[in-house]
Amino acid sequence: MKGYLNKPEETENALGGHDGKIWMHTGDVGRMDEDGFVYVVDRAKDMIIVGGYKVFSSEVEDKLYKHPAIEMCALIGIPNPDRPDSEIVKRFVQKSEAYADKPDEEVKEEIIAFSKEKLAPYKVPKIVEFMDAIPLTSVGKVNKKSLRV
Repeated sequence: MKGYLNKPEETENALGGHDGKIWMHTGDVGRMDEDGFVYVVDRAKDMIIVGGYKVFSSEVEDKLYKHPAIEMCALIGIPNPDRPDSEIVKRFVQKSEAYADKPDEEVKEEIIAFSKEKLAPYKVPKIVEFMDAIPLTSVGKVNKKSLRV
């Protein structure tokens, strides 16, 4: 890749030199296991910083999808008014059909309790918002950009 068409600033941000070679910075966050296999675990834009700790939204979402009330969900970070350098974990939930008639407050309490059992305290969502449908991109991925607005 030589760059983005007519976007010099984005090209400069994406392509950077290291050890005399040009590298493409994709914005993906990954890990490598002891056998040298690389796993993409999240996007850097989706990482939430809570009190100095990194929260990978995909990790939390994967664990919480195991709750039967959750048909679809998405996590984002929102500014923490008490700590300018930190965020609060906010979760958007589309309820499953089995939980559609249950009151939101009851389902919220159940999801928070489940979160506390499965996650480190700093990863537990502080805000849960229910939606009729989680917004998706044209390729069917959760549109977190629209949730941040």
